[in-house]
Amino acid sequence: MRKIFKIIITAVCVIGGIGSFLYLCLRNRDTLGEYYARSSINVEIERQYAGNIAIAVETAPDPCSYWLSPTTMPDSDLETVVMHKSIPLKRPYWNPAVQLPAKDSEEALQAIDSIAFFVGNKLHYFSHEEVQQFRRADKDGYSLYYIPGVYYEKSLVFKNWSNYYGDVNFGIKALTAFLIFPARFIPVYLLLGLLLFMYRKQAAALYAAALENKKLTGAVLLVVIAAAGFVLRWNGYVRHSGWTDEIFSAVHAGNPALPFISTFSDPGNPPFYFILLRYWFAIFGWSEESGTMLSVLLGTFSIISLYLLVKPFWGRKAALCAALFAAFSGFSIGYSREMRGYILEMALAPIITMALFGFIKKPSLKNLALYVLPSIGMANTHYYGILFIMANFAFYIALALYRRQWQWKKALFFFAGNVVIAMSFMPFFLYMLLIKGYNFSREFRPGAGHSLVFAVIVLFIAAFFIFRKDIEKKNAENSILRGDQAPFAAYLLLIPAFTFTLAYLISFVKPMIAFRYLWPINAPYCFALVAAGIFCIQARQKLKFIAPLLVYMVVAGLHGIIPDIPSGGTEGYKEARAYIAADAAAHPEKRAAMLDNHPANAAYYRYPNLPSFSEDGWVDVLYIYNDVFEMHEQNMYEKVREWGFDDRRILKIYFDYDYPREDGGVIFKYLRYIQKR
Repeated sequence: MRKIFKIIITAVCVIGGIGSFLYLCLRNRDTLGEYYARSSINVEIERQYAGNIAIAVETAPDPCSYWLSPTTMPDSDLETVVMHKSIPLKRPYWNPAVQLPAKDSEEALQAIDSIAFFVGNKLHYFSHEEVQQFRRADKDGYSLYYIPGVYYEKSLVFKNWSNYYGDVNFGIKALTAFLIFPARFIPVYLLLGLLLFMYRKQAAALYAAALENKKLTGAVLLVVIAAAGFVLRWNGYVRHSGWTDEIFSAVHAGNPALPFISTFSDPGNPPFYFILLRYWFAIFGWSEESGTMLSVLLGTFSIISLYLLVKPFWGRKAALCAALFAAFSGFSIGYSREMRGYILEMALAPIITMALFGFIKKPSLKNLALYVLPSIGMANTHYYGILFIMANFAFYIALALYRRQWQWKKALFFFAGNVVIAMSFMPFFLYMLLIKGYNFSREFRPGAGHSLVFAVIVLFIAAFFIFRKDIEKKNAENSILRGDQAPFAAYLLLIPAFTFTLAYLISFVKPMIAFRYLWPINAPYCFALVAAGIFCIQARQKLKFIAPLLVYMVVAGLHGIIPDIPSGGTEGYKEARAYIAADAAAHPEKRAAMLDNHPANAAYYRYPNLPSFSEDGWVDVLYIYNDVFEMHEQNMYEKVREWGFDDRRILKIYFDYDYPREDGGVIFKYLRYIQKR
């Protein structure tokens, strides 16, 4: 091929590939997952002008208008109502404007008390005076008053999109979708394939060079996988308001301004993570960004720790495969974005396993110490960590008996190390039991699904013992497992089974079993087990070409599953306090208070503190946002009725897109006076 033609075809492939990539991304927005920010507008306006108010937005291909609906009870005696509308997530829009009938638009605009526009977790609040300054344009019998500066994040390309998370988010989501869902980008892959065919000699040379230096190639791939995992966890890591337990972690258990004993304040979670968080805050500042970044870094480290665990047993390829699963796991990413200790468990578990096998291989004091120290951290991060340590001890005993290598001296030596681990948990246990009176029971009773899993585990173990000789004979003949691979494979199977069985059996006495507590500890072993299985398939000549397909299927499945954890966005405490602070500041002539103030929570988010309401103290406006531990709107009504307030005098401000919500996303603004302008 002539050089000039090759250059032209290369340019066409590159330009066409980029153009096709962007076009397919915009055509298949569902591929990009959470691409647009949630949007919700609330307009507080006099009732007589509320009937014909809308929010007009420019969209592709045509502009559209969304009519607002009242949130106030129809029989309310208030002259003011709140008109609300949530703008659909999957439509990009820009230049939002308040749309009013032109004939009385000036009077209607004058009747607006305030506008609260929530885009994502950001509030754009406009007071009565600011609303009067909106730019006006008349069109088709309506007056449009454009709301200035309503965007989530400025971008390099699409600067004015109001519900756009930004170019960086677009790039990360698009590249991830491109790698995981190739069927949706077939034209781009065809052009990429043409480029590879044209430069096949150079590509073959690079591949050969990579094979010649496997250590360097493996190190580069690990860095790439860990970097990808970090970026996926960092992207949007504080995009949602912290949920109940996260706020508790930051404000109470991990707050460096409180006495050290506050790290013992969470009944279900021992203090190790909170101690770590406390010192992290002391160094890097007491903020949501700082605390959540600790989880992001721990989540990234969990990828590396899993790689280090798998590599000695199954080699570099299987270790990279397991790290890839951990990096793209939606569940792991979710836990890496919340300020709780679960991601610390994911990071510690592989380290503990490495130390355990090091002790099994050479039972020295040094190796025992290497096992005990991280195990103390695990046992004091979550009470399921105790079950994990117990499962490790059971595996050690079972392996010694199975190998017929039982020695009382070694067993007692290892038992002594476990006693040290257990003793480290006792200060927290005794403090909760004797001082706080906590009985360590949760409302997680065994159900039908738990019983089914338990039955499968029992049948699996029974089948192994029944067919043990046949399994060992077949393994010896086919040489599937070599050296330490067999005990490690058994460990990957048995540790999740032992941990689950312990939680299941204990739950009949003290209810405690929950899959969401089991998963953080056992996820690394599931990833490693799947990677080991794919490695066994890849080792067989006839099946080796199936392995890449299996890797792709697992990665796509792990990344496509929505994290089954409350990782932010469920309560919106930050959004609620932002509105209350802004609205109270816009009406300094009115005496305002909150029913449940929580000054420490307000201080954490740097919001002004309003006084708490008391029955004998008169206020003009009472703001009610559900206590951070009471997540349902119904709880708020119950509180209002407890104080004898009239439901009809409540203005409701919705800040979540899913309207109406059962579990949050609403602020009550109770007016104790007859409002007159």
